[in-house]
Amino acid sequence: MQFAIPYRPTWYLRNGLVQTLFTTYTYSQMWQRRRERSPWLQKLPLIPWQEHCFAGFQDVPLWGLWSCPPHAVGTMILTYGITGDIETAWYARTLARKAYARNWAVLVYDWRSHGKSAELSPVPSSDGWCEGFDLVRLAEQLVKLGCPPRVALTGFSLGGQITLWGLKAAREEKSQYIRTAAVLSPNLESDRSLTRLLEYPIGRIIERVLAKELYRAAKLRGDRFPESVKRGAIERVDSIRAFDREMVIDYYGFKTVKDYYKQTSGLYLLERLELPHLLVYAADDPLFDATLVPEIQRLASQNPNTHLLLTPQGGHVSHIASPTTREDEFWGLNRLLEFCEAILTDN
Repeated sequence: MQFAIPYRPTWYLRNGLVQTLFTTYTYSQMWQRRRERSPWLQKLPLIPWQEHCFAGFQDVPLWGLWSCPPHAVGTMILTYGITGDIETAWYARTLARKAYARNWAVLVYDWRSHGKSAELSPVPSSDGWCEGFDLVRLAEQLVKLGCPPRVALTGFSLGGQITLWGLKAAREEKSQYIRTAAVLSPNLESDRSLTRLLEYPIGRIIERVLAKELYRAAKLRGDRFPESVKRGAIERVDSIRAFDREMVIDYYGFKTVKDYYKQTSGLYLLERLELPHLLVYAADDPLFDATLVPEIQRLASQNPNTHLLLTPQGGHVSHIASPTTREDEFWGLNRLLEFCEAILTDN
């Protein structure tokens, strides 16, 4: 697939780490203050959200916000990243506004052990292992609620990995509805990327910030569902790996964290995905191991269903560009929407 608008970052965002920190701070801070009234959303219609508690795989409750405009062209399910919830994931909410303005039905939801879903169930997240099947169930229920039966999955960072698992589950479950997926900065190999992240000072700071968020999530689970947490486990959550060791792997039957990462990492799905999908990935993403890039290119070239949009620059869940007369600064989000529209139009 050819994309008409090349990626040209603003001059001061040509470094991946700088762009990631700038984007995360600037947009998330503005979103916290203004929410749906954030300045970059002013030209887009507000979404008349409806709250709903969905039933995921094995009836795990998943809380979400959904909306379907009249004469919708398709349905989009959006999955945010490793931490946060649908109230803080400004990038998912921004794509939802863009999609709704173009006549898509949309769902943003709190995936396992996140946000309001974590208040309803102690079931831990699994980096896609079960969340892929959750996405199949979400698609089915959205169609029953009146959304179009042509569904696109979108995701960001770890949510991108979960989205790829959704494509795999859609084939295994013979889903009538899920047609495609598009992901921005997908996590594709957890073990190697975490190892690389811890090799330099700013990476260790980023890991500590994420680990603190995971510790808070573990503490909340212990407070709400004390019977679901092993004695002393919460106190041992001092890193991302420790969270997965103490709060995840036993529940799903993995022997080690390394085995868990090997089994769930998205890189090893790429050869097997049978539905069309887009990966938007920056070679300078500071959160991921740079040696993954040639492997991603090789695997993408071997699967005709994989469309890889690899840019030298772009950072992590950023790809902010200089705005033009044709589109705004959200180059990465625009490519996700463009791809999904093209696939659903062709089908």
